[in-house]
Amino acid sequence: MCAVVLTFLYAISAHAAMPSASCPQMVKAILAKAPSPKAPATAANAEDCLVKANALDTKDREIVDLRERGHYFTFHVPGAHHASVTELAMQPGMRSAPVVAYGSGHFHADALQLCDRLRHAGLRRVHVVDGGIAAWAQLHQLEKTMVLNRLQDREVAAALGEPASQAVALAPSLQFGVRSPLAIHAKRRIVLADTNTPLPLIRAQLEKGTVTLYWVGNAERLHTLLDVHTAQERKRLDGPGVRNTCSAL
Repeated sequence: MCAVVLTFLYAISAHAAMPSASCPQMVKAILAKAPSPKAPATAANAEDCLVKANALDTKDREIVDLRERGHYFTFHVPGAHHASVTELAMQPGMRSAPVVAYGSGHFHADALQLCDRLRHAGLRRVHVVDGGIAAWAQLHQLEKTMVLNRLQDREVAAALGEPASQAVALAPSLQFGVRSPLAIHAKRRIVLADTNTPLPLIRAQLEKGTVTLYWVGNAERLHTLLDVHTAQERKRLDGPGVRNTCSAL
């Protein structure tokens, strides 16, 4: 296995020299010499693609719902029509027409990723709502907000770790989840509540302004979710070069 991995890595590293070291060390050394791929256009140069939820109330722009079709038929912004990114790119005039689009992603990173997909499809004048349909529902204080803005277990750890997020614990037992200082220019407010937290208290947090997401659970569950997320992130950042044997790559 080691020979196969090294052969592949040498193919992408024209000037890599064979180090007299163990297999994992050789892999790391060759990766360090290999040319870096061109970085995709994401966060740094996609911010100008984002707009706030009130852009969906503009009458002179076409509104497009990029979620799954079933979600669109269940609830959507009045006047919006449904399309996928591919379908949108194929529609005549879409490359020059001003369009506001929204998805179902909760995170700031979700909106940036959607912007990136649209730009790669050649849709330069399509803007994306930061916070998606949930942000718009919250802006208008709709009843649907309590459904759209609720975080699932699989999302809460990532939400707490996202840059420029401001966490608020409504239950003392969940205070440990508020790990970072309050963000001065928070793009998201993450509310942590337990099953004993009164619903009106949670609803009061979903006021107009900063996009607010909430999670309901107990301290033990939150500890587990944070630990799993931390382990996954550590594994992702470590990469293949730290494995003890090449067969694990």
